[in-house]
Amino acid sequence: MNKKNEKRNSSCLLTALLLLAVLVVVCLGVSSYRPDRPVKRIEPGSSSGPSFVAQVIRPRAGLPLGGTLPPELFGVDEHLGFDSMDEGAAYRLADGKIEVSADDWSLKLAINSVGDVTSETEVVFKLLFEDRVRTVRCRPDDPAIGTVEIIELSGSDEVSGHFDIELAHCEDAETGQPLGWPPKPFILHGSFDRLRPNDQSE
Repeated sequence: MNKKNEKRNSSCLLTALLLLAVLVVVCLGVSSYRPDRPVKRIEPGSSSGPSFVAQVIRPRAGLPLGGTLPPELFGVDEHLGFDSMDEGAAYRLADGKIEVSADDWSLKLAINSVGDVTSETEVVFKLLFEDRVRTVRCRPDDPAIGTVEIIELSGSDEVSGHFDIELAHCEDAETGQPLGWPPKPFILHGSFDRLRPNDQSE
């Protein structure tokens, strides 16, 4: 009888350990899963012509179920961003601003005389919010929190660079009404390469 109890106890202990191991693996997977990981930076001078990529990285609190499951299951885009390969891609550099756009996206990076990003920076894009697609405008705090690095490529007037900026305020671009969302700032992440000042891409 004692041997039977010992076997039963051992079996229960082994089952509990296996369940605990599975739970640990699941928790690690959930914590490491990130539906919109930052896109890779474009290396300065690596492009054959003007190129750019920009992405809005949402906080977990701004994703369905904290981003533990793919956003597409809830009708939400997994990746929020655009690049120079998208339809209608264009750019302009002038008056301390870098402007890039494509599809339904437009981004303006405003930079002061010492190279710091300013609160005039904004990104406009379409987003499914409260069961309807809205045109959303997001801006940083004042003063803005984030970095922009601009690199002048030697032997040309072309510039490259990258940026990471907190976007703390979002509003409906059509009405100007604050959305009260996201609960934490978005991160505007991206880079560009071989852009010419006072020029515009086709």
